[in-house]
Amino acid sequence: MKLELSYDEVSTIAAALLAKAMTAERNALKCAKLDGMDKDVKFWQERAETYKKVYKVIEAQFGQACKECEQADAEVKEE
Repeated sequence: MKLELSYDEVSTIAAALLAKAMTAERNALKCAKLDGMDKDVKFWQERAETYKKVYKVIEAQFGQACKECEQADAEVKEE
């Protein structure tokens, strides 16, 4: 299934992923300060990494889509 998103939707998703990653990192730091919270630290660190990975994929695909649109616009202008 191919998902079609607008520029605003992609921007919102990217911002939300970044916010989630930052929150997960903060939670990991909070847990690290408390004794006996090693499992929680690991959990939040893994969450942060997952959000970052997805954010990078979204940004890369969005960047590629923008390049393709720019190329298509340039081709239309040449005609």
